[in-house]
Order: sequence, then C-alpha cells, then structure tokens
Amino acid sequence: MGRTVVVLGGGISGLAASYHLSRAPCPPKVVLVESSERLGGWIRSVRGPNGAIFELGPRGIRPAGALGARTLLLGFGHLVPSSEDPGVLGIVYDSVAFPEQDGSPPGLRVTVMLGGSWLQTLEASGCVLSQELFQQRAQEAAATQLGLKEMPSHCLVHLHKNCIPQYTLGHWQKLESARQFLTAHRLPLTLAGASYEGVAVNDCIESGRQAAVSVLGTEPNS
Repeated sequence: MGRTVVVLGGGISGLAASYHLSRAPCPPKVVLVESSERLGGWIRSVRGPNGAIFELGPRGIRPAGALGARTLLLGFGHLVPSSEDPGVLGIVYDSVAFPEQDGSPPGLRVTVMLGGSWLQTLEASGCVLSQELFQQRAQEAAATQLGLKEMPSHCLVHLHKNCIPQYTLGHWQKLESARQFLTAHRLPLTLAGASYEGVAVNDCIESGRQAAVSVLGTEPNS
C-alpha cells in the first residue's frame, strides 16, 4: 500500500502543500481535511453585480510581468497611523493594483481596513458590530483619507477576527524548539501556515511548499 499524507486545513498553505505533494515523481495519496464549507482560508473573492471582483481578505496574487511590475511602481495603498485615526488601519487601492477587475462599466474599488483600539473599545463596551456600523466608518475614512464623498454603488463588509498572527517576543526560538521536538521524537508532523514564518500570501505558499519538501525528502516537480 502506498504512502498517505494528511493535510490539515484547506487555506492557501494547505492547498500549496497538497499541490506540491501531488507533483512528486511518486506522489503519495493526499487527504485534505477542512472544517469549513469552502477552501481558501482567509482568501475569498466575490463578483459584484457589474462583474467587478472584490477581495474579502488578502489581496490576490500579483500578476507576473509588466502588469505586476506596474502595481509596484504606482503603489497600491497606504497605512494610517493610530495617532491619526485609531480605527483605520489602512486603505488598499484595488483599482490601481488590478484595474482589469473593475467590472463593466469600470468603477473605482477600494478596501478600507478597520480595527485597532477602536474595535477593541467597541467590543469591550458590548456594542453590536453591525454591517451598517462598519460601512459608515469605512465611508467616513474614504472621505477623509481620499476625498471620496459620494455614496458607493456597491459595498461589502466582512469581519476577519484573528486573521493575522502576531508573533510575540521569542517566536523564532519557540518555533525552532518545536521543530527539534518533532525531530527528536520522530513525529510525522510538519508545520505550515501564517502562524510560523510569515503572514503574507507568498509566505504562506512557500510555507506549504517547504512542508511538502520536508515530507517528500526532495524537491517536487514545479
């Protein structure tokens, strides 16, 4: 009977690990286990009524070539210091990074990221975290930060709690200790995901690839 590898979690790291495991010269049987109704983890895209694509989590993968290079030259958003606004983390210019996803007729798409001490204060006070509350706050931020004072034709609100791991002091030492423990006890377990070596989408994809390499003992086919 051939080897079986179980991948826990169908986020981008788990999907990347499954892909690279399946690309091995003698691929094992891969079983992907996911607790939710969909794959992709925090990454989720929704198509609006005019065909525009909205990201409800991390941004999509930057295109290769000239199109991707253009997003680096033009910039794709800005961060807001808490001293300026404790509730707004930043704004992403989705139409700048991916104008081909603006729909027809094309519109201006932005993502307002809220959170920080403002959200913590709301939760501590028992305030109802309604979609209307977040939408109003986002519109105020867009008006103040970018001068966009017209009512949006389409608005999506999505709450991501604990979506970005916050590495604490000594994180790398704890991670190395965990790896040494797994090796010393010969446990058939490999760690991958945003909680370990980087929270960006590309970090998570590479984490999944490295996990596959660790399991296979060799580089999979590209």
